[in-house]
Amino acid sequence: MAVPKPTTAFETAAVAIGALLALIIVVPLVPVVLDLVIGVFRGVFDAIVPGGRTYS
Repeated sequence: MAVPKPTTAFETAAVAIGALLALIIVVPLVPVVLDLVIGVFRGVFDAIVPGGRTYS
């Protein structure tokens, strides 16, 4: 199903504001998601590898 292109100035402004708000909301969440993914990977890796990580 195709999404219609904005035809009026109001629709164009609404699309631009929506994209800006999405960017403002999503960008700060990127480090949180990466930390979660890396944390899960490290947890699984530590459980599989004998000895795990050493903290010094």
